[in-house]
Amino acid sequence: MTVAFWWWWAAAAVLLVCEMALPGVIFLFLAIGAAVVGLVMLIWPSAGLEIQLIILAVSSVISALLLRPILAARLQTKSHATLNARAASLIGQVVTLDEPIVNGRGRASVGDTSWSVRGPNMVAGAEVRIVSVEGAELLVEPR
Repeated sequence: MTVAFWWWWAAAAVLLVCEMALPGVIFLFLAIGAAVVGLVMLIWPSAGLEIQLIILAVSSVISALLLRPILAARLQTKSHATLNARAASLIGQVVTLDEPIVNGRGRASVGDTSWSVRGPNMVAGAEVRIVSVEGAELLVEPR
């Protein structure tokens, strides 16, 4: 039984829709495999179903082996490193003191949150750089 090449291209399109609708990246490789089978069927229309399925499997595995590292590198960004650690993402930011730092303690607003800060004595309104986070307290230094 032979399958027309456009059936494979339609299957590739359906797999790409599944890729967009579902989490993960597995359907992308299957879609690439189906597109390759469609191309082979365009060139060699008398290929049997067994050959088509073998080409699908081999081309899907090869595309996964070649593209997975590239996709993983492109999807990984610095923002993921601090995704669940909001305080760690604040290190290096410059903020303005809401309250003066007296005896080493004060307060600063970061975004919509007020944080306790620790650092050298400074007046309210001074700009400070966040250098570290200890629990719910930011360690700051003059800018």
